[in-house]
Amino acid sequence: MLVLGLDTALQRCSVAIARDGAVLAQGGIDMERGHAEHLAPMVKAVLEDAQVSVADLDRIGVVVGPGGFTGVRVALSFARGLVIGTDIPAVGVTSLAALAGNVCAPPSGLIAPVIDARRGQVYAALYGEGGEPLVPPFVATPKEALQNLVNKAGGHSVTVLGSGAGLLGDRPLSWSAPDAPDQIDAVIVARLAAQGRLSPGAPRPLYLRAPDAKPPRREGLKVVSGD
Repeated sequence: MLVLGLDTALQRCSVAIARDGAVLAQGGIDMERGHAEHLAPMVKAVLEDAQVSVADLDRIGVVVGPGGFTGVRVALSFARGLVIGTDIPAVGVTSLAALAGNVCAPPSGLIAPVIDARRGQVYAALYGEGGEPLVPPFVATPKEALQNLVNKAGGHSVTVLGSGAGLLGDRPLSWSAPDAPDQIDAVIVARLAAQGRLSPGAPRPLYLRAPDAKPPRREGLKVVSGD
């Protein structure tokens, strides 16, 4: 299966092509903004490096969030355009599931990816040794997130990673924090998409809270008639 993986949900623009799990080509740039300007050229370059065309793809994997509202929409809009133009099916992958793929859980251990959501909150989830979701993505304060994860872990060892891992405070002694990337790898997105279940239509964004940016208040504005 030939899969295109896309991610713009966090502080990175990442693209990869994988066939049956083997990486054919990949590219990525760390960035706070500008995902929209870099994604299409990066996809073109990766397709050329892999010596394949869009028509050759069997599936598209795209990160649906949680993450930056603008960033999530960039990759999703691009994936939807490909779906409409080619009828190639797309599979949504959460940012936390993709981040969990950066490490391997120890035997009988669990993985807890945690992303700094800002505004005093984190995005978090808990996955089993085989990658099965034990706690789906949620948003909470670091203290609340830690308590929720501890309760669900049930005494198992836990590997915690991500930009929000350090915000959790004092963790149980059985929890470890490996030296792992805090950003998503599109190769992992492609591999998870290859394993994921297809659903009708294009993937939808996963927003766990309202956007940080709000429209300006219109109080005090007066309408002046031209009559």
